[in-house]
Amino acid sequence: MVDCHAMRESMPLLLTESLDHSRRELTHQHIESCAACTAEWNAYKESWSLLGELPEVEVPSRVRERFLAALATPTNVIPMRRRSSWKWLAQAAAVVILVAGAYYEGHRTAPIRLAETPAAVQPFSIAETRSLAASAISPNIEGRPNIQNVQFTDADASDNKIGLSFDVTSRFTVTGSPTDKSMVRLLSYVLENDNSSMSPSRSRTIEWVKQTYSDPQNAEPEIASALAKVLRSDSHEGVRLSAVETLKTLPGGSAQTRLALIDALKSDPNPAVRIKAVEALANMARSSGQMDPAMLDTLRAKAAQEDENMYVRVKAAEALSIRQQ
Repeated sequence: MVDCHAMRESMPLLLTESLDHSRRELTHQHIESCAACTAEWNAYKESWSLLGELPEVEVPSRVRERFLAALATPTNVIPMRRRSSWKWLAQAAAVVILVAGAYYEGHRTAPIRLAETPAAVQPFSIAETRSLAASAISPNIEGRPNIQNVQFTDADASDNKIGLSFDVTSRFTVTGSPTDKSMVRLLSYVLENDNSSMSPSRSRTIEWVKQTYSDPQNAEPEIASALAKVLRSDSHEGVRLSAVETLKTLPGGSAQTRLALIDALKSDPNPAVRIKAVEALANMARSSGQMDPAMLDTLRAKAAQEDENMYVRVKAAEALSIRQQ
């Protein structure tokens, strides 16, 4: 079917002798071996012949006179003489129009209909695995996707069907409002499941989230929760530091975010992360005007902990003073 479609697109060029030698020979060979394309080719030639027999219509004199009168300098107009090539070009243009209208697509007497408004596009689902029928996939492969882990399957040898499983690396670009549910869920998944914590891409992602979602108009608790999970679980201190720094700038704050900051202040091995956790908790206290018991107890314990980093103790004491303001 793909070969037939390509060959039928070449037929108008074959009529006008515009194909190069190799493509012309290939097209003729295909037409001779394919009954459907033979019928299509004969229809093209019939249309071409009929168009060549159409009489040439003279331009009415009144139309010509009105045209010349509308010109600013009619004396400079050079009259056009008839040329046989104009008739040939008209034939070619008419055939192209017929191709676009699918006049000879198996129903030569059927009327040409305008395409109906397509149904609503189904949302595209990003899934770990999916199974598709070959008929649902376009035969055109765009770009050069990286296909790996290829496996051939044949679950039922009697059904004349085969299976091809593979992993494909493709690049997607998703656009939308920062508050679109799909965009928020996609970003949350990227933050929580990106395993390349040492790569610059994850740091750029967290920085971009900071720039976008620190705006109160774009406040999204799900983004804050995703960063809280990064703060709890990521093994790279630079990523944890970026996560807690971003949490400090986000408006509001869920209970999950507050607990993640408290856990980081209690047990994160990096003092810089603990300092940023104190700052983030202080910002949350300023925004809400109060401290919950867990936050208050943790800050008191850190401010009094003798073996804690001095800067962490000072920051914790400063945060406690917010409660007294």
